[in-house]
Amino acid sequence: MPYVRINQPFINTFLFALSLGTLLLSSCNKPVDSSSSSSDANTSNSSSSSSGESNHYEMPSKYASYYSTLGSNPTASQLRSIVSGHTKISYSAAADAMTETDRDWTLSPNASDDNPYMRIIYASYNFKTGSSGAAKRSDYTTIWDKEHIWPKSHGNFDTGNDPGCDLHHLRASDKPNNNSYRVSRNFGIVTSGTTGKDHRGLNSGKYNGKTDDGIYEPVDQDKGDVARACFYMALIYPSNCSLVNSYPKNGTTLGYLNTLLEWHEFDPVDQFEMNRNNLIYENHQHNRNPFIDHPEWAHSIY
Repeated sequence: MPYVRINQPFINTFLFALSLGTLLLSSCNKPVDSSSSSSDANTSNSSSSSSGESNHYEMPSKYASYYSTLGSNPTASQLRSIVSGHTKISYSAAADAMTETDRDWTLSPNASDDNPYMRIIYASYNFKTGSSGAAKRSDYTTIWDKEHIWPKSHGNFDTGNDPGCDLHHLRASDKPNNNSYRVSRNFGIVTSGTTGKDHRGLNSGKYNGKTDDGIYEPVDQDKGDVARACFYMALIYPSNCSLVNSYPKNGTTLGYLNTLLEWHEFDPVDQFEMNRNNLIYENHQHNRNPFIDHPEWAHSIY
């Protein structure tokens, strides 16, 4: 058989094309990496999409008109002019409102159920049924109570005026964790401290320092909710609430701002939080937390 000499550049080109073709074929069979959607139940008020790269749950388009007079990057005063007008509810009525706003819609999907399972902040037993699981509405004052996410001692208010009875920062809260560990501590990262226990004896949140100027770090699932409630309070009640990068004792300031901004992205808006915002707007206060609807505004305002 006669010897045939093949040009070396031709061989190199052929081998490169062959390798490229193999790579492209193999990539066609790679699985798609997708995050699971929120397991929280929804009412007709919520959408099912997320807003872009940050993965915050998207505001339903029906509420876009609420912000129609604002530009894409409003100032704090412009935003306050929209949000501050609201219907005040009494502190004593908040627990009844929470039967709707803070219910676990997965475990209790029937809106007519007046003793639903509740989604409790500062607790690790959410989403479970039975005696060792989630709390119910009837467990109010025993397992859970009403929590001021912005502590009264850091806002110079009580339960008789607007800041003290605003549902956007009042949450159904695990009672022992709230009363013994959260108390009035600032929010922050606890690098050396004690792990608190919720009513079921489960690890839930960390804390250190004194009850007023110490630090409390909630469980991961609550961090974004806490941050957005604090952003709302500092926006709508500027004479009572100011966020700072320190750990103040009392007065009208609360820390730690930079940590809250990190938590805002670490724990994005989920279906439960958006649905809660919708219910407060539709049925109770008739105003919205803009940092749930437009998460990007937290970074431009704070």
